Amino acid sequence: MDDFSEDALVAFLEDNRAQTAADTIIKKGESILTLLRNQLSLPSMAHMELSRVDLCGADLTYCDLCGANLEEALLIGASLSQADLMDANFTRANLGGANFFNSDMSNALFEGANLAKVDFTEVNAEGANFAGADISHGSILMDAKLAGADFTKAVMQGVKLKSADLTGAQLIGADLRGAENLTVEQLHSAHIDPTTRLPLYMKINWLNDREYECHISED
Repeated sequence: MDDFSEDALVAFLEDNRAQTAADTIIKKGESILTLLRNQLSLPSMAHMELSRVDLCGADLTYCDLCGANLEEALLIGASLSQADLMDANFTRANLGGANFFNSDMSNALFEGANLAKVDFTEVNAEGANFAGADISHGSILMDAKLAGADFTKAVMQGVKLKSADLTGAQLIGADLRGAENLTVEQLHSAHIDPTTRLPLYMKINWLNDREYECHISED
């Protein structure tokens, strides 16, 4: 779609905002990539239907995707830094290696998504749903706002959690083996149970199904 004018590409995206047909989704993806390739401004894509779109490697910095549907989308290596992703749906999307630095993804859906090696530094993900997501291989969540987020059964092996706010976060069944910089204070502020798998340096003694004692091992 490189021969289309900027106005035509933007008009196509606006006119087909809610269209879900596979061929239309492909053309929407091509339109977005053409605008980016030609260093043209993207329109707001808030609430746009983009399920299964292929935007691998796209620079979507500052992009407005509030409430957009990107279920099962391909965004490997994409940059979503400082983007507005509030209420967006990334269920089962492949976002491996993507950069979300300082983006607002509050209440967004990432259930079952591939988030391996992502950068979530300083994101606002309060109330977001990461249930069953793969956030492993050293994904960075430093200084992230994760209050009330749902990480039920998420794979979080090797995740970096320095100064992350886990207040009220659900970590039931989450796999945190190898997680870095997880503190007792962070753990106590979140919700865990005996199925939560913790890094080796955290020693935990369950008193019952809800109460536990925890300390950092010096070994």
